[in-house]
Parts: sequence; structure tokens; C-alpha cells
Amino acid sequence: MTLHHEQFDTIIIGGGQAGPGLASNLDARGEKVAVFQESAFGGTCLNDGCRPTKALRASGHAAHAARTAGRLGVHVDGVTVNVAEAVERKDELIGGWRQSGSEYYENHDTISYVTARARLAGKDGDVYRVEFGDRIVTARRVVLNPGARSVPPPIDGLDQIDALDHHTLLDLKEAPPRLLVIGGSYIGLELGQIWSRFGSRVTILQSGEHVMPREDPDIAAAAARFLEDEGIEIRTGARVVRAERSGDGVTLTMDDGERIDGDRVLIAAGRVPNSEDLGLDTVGVETDARGYITTDEHFLTTAPDIYALGDVNGRGAFTHTSYQDHEILADHLAGGERSASGRIPTYAVFTDPPLGRVGMTLAEARAAGITVSVADYEMASVTRAALDGITPGMVRLVVDAERDRLVGAAVLGLHGDEVIHSLSMLMHLDGPALALGTWLAIHPTVAEFLPTIYATAEPDSASDDA
Repeated sequence: MTLHHEQFDTIIIGGGQAGPGLASNLDARGEKVAVFQESAFGGTCLNDGCRPTKALRASGHAAHAARTAGRLGVHVDGVTVNVAEAVERKDELIGGWRQSGSEYYENHDTISYVTARARLAGKDGDVYRVEFGDRIVTARRVVLNPGARSVPPPIDGLDQIDALDHHTLLDLKEAPPRLLVIGGSYIGLELGQIWSRFGSRVTILQSGEHVMPREDPDIAAAAARFLEDEGIEIRTGARVVRAERSGDGVTLTMDDGERIDGDRVLIAAGRVPNSEDLGLDTVGVETDARGYITTDEHFLTTAPDIYALGDVNGRGAFTHTSYQDHEILADHLAGGERSASGRIPTYAVFTDPPLGRVGMTLAEARAAGITVSVADYEMASVTRAALDGITPGMVRLVVDAERDRLVGAAVLGLHGDEVIHSLSMLMHLDGPALALGTWLAIHPTVAEFLPTIYATAEPDSASDDA
């Protein structure tokens, strides 16, 4: 613990993706800054989220590529995955980043970095009180960056079966023979595919009508198809009501009475903000019904000089939104004009191949009353995808026909997580959709088909009828 002062200009509670960067920015301006982080440096993304899962995804991708290389004339026999070695590689990468980051801030000459749980404890005049352990420090400004956590669904007996979550799954040294995944959204699909490629027989149980419930149904169905083609069983409308031990394994009972056996269960069914026990009520910080802290376009809460960044503000539970939150706030505090108002949501789902998404879905554009033109294109017709032999997926462009503006896009398939950036940039710059039809792209790439795809856009009959 390094605590250079007792009174600060800014105290940051949470050391995830927004907190340390903001601390460095404010420190460079001469502010006295303290960062309190209860757990390991880096938050969810670094320790058990984005980066470790992608390290294991790379191992799964290599295994799958080797097993399916015969279609490319490359024959590899006896492909196996040593899960312990894959996890060791993941741990070395993550451990190195975590150590370098924590050492930088723990040994910083002017930033106070404290590994402790901190909470607000009222106000003394113009400064806020923050308590940790039996100590109190104060600051005129407090920034909340506590993140979010996974929560188990209300299933009878779930607490008795040693269920896995996305934290504990990442440390398994062997692939369970039968892995049951409760939840068919992004985390469930990504981790289910990885462990299927590691050797588990995976069943994904999704209570809703389709996986990826935030996506258009046909986009979700296209993703489900390539996962099923790999041998993953996906059950929709599958609501689990009971979990129990069964010998060395587990049995899940569905709402229709069906019983499904497995060896381990992964819970991937939701996250909640870490907004409780922060002392919010002592200073007048309000939350919504789901526990997300209410903020304005500069992340100011309902209390003066208290801001909330990252997952806890409900403005996008992604590393990139959290990191940009700190950039926007730093700019605002320096008198700049940046804000979260009008920020266009964009993200990727790192199945393999991935989904890149920006802006509205087609359903959202219809619901907004936009006069829509839509272009749909199968990835199998994209030259680069055919050349690489990775043809699952589709591309969708959603255009506001009256304004000639792209309002949303989905690129599911080869390099979808990278191709989406060109579409996101066009929307960020408020450029005309027509530009998609006139730019020069490199051959052979996936992005080079964007002009071709744009040219297929047609009026959307469903939005016309509305």
C-alpha cells in the first residue's frame, strides 16, 4: 500500500480499465490522486475477462484449424489439447501484464495506489470522506469505477453443485467430458465454443427464443448454425429449474421435467453492477432499479463532483467503453467538449468466426420508425472467406434511406471484429452511406466487399409496412 497523503484532489474507487488511466491523466496535471482497488490490478478484463479468454480462444482456434486442415490439403493426425499448457500460457501472459501494471502504480512517486475495499462515508464540508479498513481519507472529487460481476440465476440447488463461472472455468486444467452451459448470450457462446474445441461435449441451454438475444434473430441463427456444425448442442426455450449432484456429475431439471446430465455446469446468465456497499446513500448518489448508477453525458452522478465510469454506469459493459469513459471525463475536467452523448455502441462477440456490431439492429431501426434500406450478404460469397475456407456467417447493413446514413451493421464471419471498424468510423464521422459504394478497398479482403454489399441494399418491406 502506498498512501502519499490523507487529503486528495481525486479519489478513484476501482482499478479496472477506467481508473488507472484517469489517475495518470489527473496526476500529470498536478492533482493529488488515490486509486483504491479491492482485488487484482486490471479488473475483469485483464484478470478473467477479455484477455485471458482470448488467450484460450487462440489455443482453441489452433486446435480447430489443425483438425479441419484436411479440407485445405493439410493433413494433421492425432490433434489433442493439453488444457493445462494452454492455461499456463494464458497465466503467463496475464500475470506479466498484471505485474507490470500493479508495480507501476504501487511504486508511483505521486499516485497513491491502495489494495483495499473503499466506500464513501459522507461529507465534511466541501470534501468527501472515503473509508477503508479503519482509516479515512478525503477528496473534493470521487470517481467510482467498481465494475460488475456475474450472478447465478435463481435455480433451486445451484449452490450445491460447485457450478463454474467465467472466473473459475478459466483455471480448469482439464476439459470436462460433458459441460452444460446455462446462458446462450455472448459469454456462454464464446466459452462454450472454446471448451468444445478443448474436448468437452458442450450443451448450451438458453431460456429465450434464440441465442444472442440482443441481435437480430437471423444473425443469431447464423451463429448458432456454425456452432452446431462444430458439434455443440444448443437448446433454446430451455429453462433450468433445479440442479443436483448425480454421482461424480450433475443433473439439471428443465421446466418441462426433462433431466440433462453433465460433469460440470458453467453459469453464463448475467451480470450486475458492483454498486452496493459503496456508501452511495451517504452522499446522495442515486441508482436505477437494476443498480446502475445514474449519470449525465459527462458521467456526473446525482451528487456534485462524484462521477461513475465503466460497467457500473450502464452505458456499455465493455472494456472499450470503460476506457473511453475515462478519456471523455478527463477531457471534460480539462474544459474540453467531449461527452458520451451520441456515442455509437459498438462491440464484438468473439466466437470463431466473430461477430462485429455497430449501431442499431434491423429490429431497433424498424422500432424507431426509420425508413430503412437493408443489405444482407452471405459470407460464403465473399472471395477472401472462400479462399481461407472460413465461410460461415453473413453481413448486414442497415441504412436510413431518407438521410443516406448507415445506422447499424453486423459482420458475422471471417475478420468481422476488424471489418466492423470501417463501418463504425463512417458512422462516427456522420459520413454518407453512399461512401460505402465508392471507396477503393484492397483485394482480396473481406472489407473489399462492402461496396458490393451496399449496392444490394433494398427498401425494407417490414419498415415500410410500419
